[in-house]
Amino acid sequence: MCARLFTILLGWLATVGPVVGGEVLVNQTFQSAALGTEMRYSIYLPTNRPDGERYPTVYLLHGFGAGQGEWLHGGRLEETLDRLIDSNTIPPVIAVMPDAGKSWYVDSARYGGPGDYETAITRDLVAEIDARYPTLSEVRHRGIAGISMGGHGALRLAFAHSDLFSSVAALSPGIWMPGGLSETSGPANDPPEELEKWFPRTTGKTFDLKTFNRQSPFAYLDELASMKEPPSIFLAVGDDDYWKLHDGTVDMYVELRRAGFRPELRVGNGGHDWKYWRSVTEEALKFLAQRLSKS
Repeated sequence: MCARLFTILLGWLATVGPVVGGEVLVNQTFQSAALGTEMRYSIYLPTNRPDGERYPTVYLLHGFGAGQGEWLHGGRLEETLDRLIDSNTIPPVIAVMPDAGKSWYVDSARYGGPGDYETAITRDLVAEIDARYPTLSEVRHRGIAGISMGGHGALRLAFAHSDLFSSVAALSPGIWMPGGLSETSGPANDPPEELEKWFPRTTGKTFDLKTFNRQSPFAYLDELASMKEPPSIFLAVGDDDYWKLHDGTVDMYVELRRAGFRPELRVGNGGHDWKYWRSVTEEALKFLAQRLSKS
């Protein structure tokens, strides 16, 4: 009886095929010239990699006060990528998760802020990853995504550095449009103590709204419209987001449509948390991977 069950099990495994899985390396470091210190990141690598095989890369940015482990723990990234890759839903990809503190992914060393994280990611980290791992280093094979503060960062870096990122996904991005519906719930109306808490020296020694607006993804829309090959854009947000970031996300969608773009938009039932983000992570990864896999 046991021999027969073993034979049946072997037959079943042969039918479903091998579960490949991926390899996750945490607390990887390198010396970032922009930061003047080490930068930390985690990375997901496809396993059973044939010699000479190279892969598209997705950069995944965390939210405010989180770090390199947020996508792995809250987002269950490893098991999600394992499932999508093993089922051939997406091709194998490398996923890079940098640690950027409360930086808002802008350069702020001149203000005494968290540091020059825009330059650290777009110049130092991308170069490090392409040199150290088997990436496809052309822009068409590199995408970026983020949640909350990381959504702000992903849109901003994709728009400002279209020579590096060809697609972007922003989940509940922390964005507010000057003069738009979202401005009413944004930093323009926050008391000074809240501004110092949420934007620690990222716009100046004290919060400066003009600088903040210049750093906003909305500030790049005119430039984006003139690009020959602008990035593909995916936006998602919960309709119960307690920061009211659905307003800024919809403002971005409308402005992109006015500029002639065709972004993807998903508004789902959910709040500003990983319960909602997990519900759209798979679709966001599929959006990025399908575009990055094109030759």
